[in-house]
Amino acid sequence: MSVPPDDGRFGPDYYRRVFGLDEMRRFNMHWWSARFYALLARRLLRRAGGRRVFEIGCAHGYTLRWLEREFEAFGVDLSPYAVEKARAVAPRARVFAADVCGELPAEIAAGGFDLVLAKYVLEHLPAPEKALAAARALLAPGGALLFAVPDTTSPGRRFKGDDWYALRDETHVSLLAPEEWLRLARAAGFVVERTFSDGLWDVPYVKWLPRLAQYPLFSLPTIVSVLFARPWIPAGRGENLIVVARRPLSEEPLP
Repeated sequence: MSVPPDDGRFGPDYYRRVFGLDEMRRFNMHWWSARFYALLARRLLRRAGGRRVFEIGCAHGYTLRWLEREFEAFGVDLSPYAVEKARAVAPRARVFAADVCGELPAEIAAGGFDLVLAKYVLEHLPAPEKALAAARALLAPGGALLFAVPDTTSPGRRFKGDDWYALRDETHVSLLAPEEWLRLARAAGFVVERTFSDGLWDVPYVKWLPRLAQYPLFSLPTIVSVLFARPWIPAGRGENLIVVARRPLSEEPLP
């Protein structure tokens, strides 16, 4: 297996600058995010009786740490630095420095997974359609894909303009409209089952209103959704588009 070259984009400076931390702190926003997606993934796996989960762009492995307790968890990331962290954070998961669109280790077999998770990673890729095709190949027939990407129609973008969170990260090279993400998923051979959002969490949205006053005004739906891991916020009502799609049981030719 060839290891992707380390171009230095996703080292410790990146995580500190973009996320404000390089270590997880219990009950901070990133801890809740990892828990939220892990519980969504667990629900999908349990519903299908699945055991094997694969994460594209696993970063520091915080979501894998939740999942490795119950499932066979695997992950890849382009950043050797992130992979080193993930192996310490989620020691029971099998994590590799690799490009999901390239050569993968023998342990990561085509058709060998019940769920593929791609949380805030596709927007970093210049050709996300290739990653979606790779995700389909990794899934067993009937397996599910759970992915989240910035929603360019977000109310947050209208409030914040050029200061919108997704525009503050220069490595976001594929900021696409929701309908384009759904088109790419279908073109890769997925059946889209559900779309929803994570709500408005990037306060402040109004400059003249105190930050604490904005949490109940904007973020209460997000707090409830994340606390109970219930995806009830409609797509288009938050910062990100979240999609559940499935590889069909029957192997029909791609369009």
